[in-house]
Amino acid sequence: MKIVLVDENRETFEVLNEVAQLSGSEIYYFNNIKDAKEFFKENTDVDGLIIEKYVNNVPSGELVSYIKILKLDIPTILLTSDVTEEEKEYFKNLGVTEIIEKPFNPLDVMTAIVAYIKEKKGEEYVKERLQTEENTDRTSLKAIIQKFIEIFKKLLKKTG
Repeated sequence: MKIVLVDENRETFEVLNEVAQLSGSEIYYFNNIKDAKEFFKENTDVDGLIIEKYVNNVPSGELVSYIKILKLDIPTILLTSDVTEEEKEYFKNLGVTEIIEKPFNPLDVMTAIVAYIKEKKGEEYVKERLQTEENTDRTSLKAIIQKFIEIFKKLLKKTG
């Protein structure tokens, strides 16, 4: 899967990227809305968008609206902290699929994207997007669990 992350915080990218790599997914990271818009203009084969409420003082609604103009039907996850009920309503009306508050579980973010795609495009499409030559041979349950343990150890070190 191809997922775009727009957030000022590089650590958010690092955490999400660790989990994305388990499924062979790629996260394209931008720390400003302008560059993300340029990316979407050239790359419409994207499976999801994860965005902060404001990125360098630019409201993320600008990018969410732009994606609608491009007629891209992709899940949009607002990943933020300190979101009011009014803001939640605004973003839902704008078309945001899910609002997840920071601190967050990266698995929740990836699961929300996969669930949306599965509902809209079917399970076969999801399997096709997650399947790569690299992870075909290494997707044993034991290997996946070991990777999760490594990720969570890193997360605990950063917060501890």
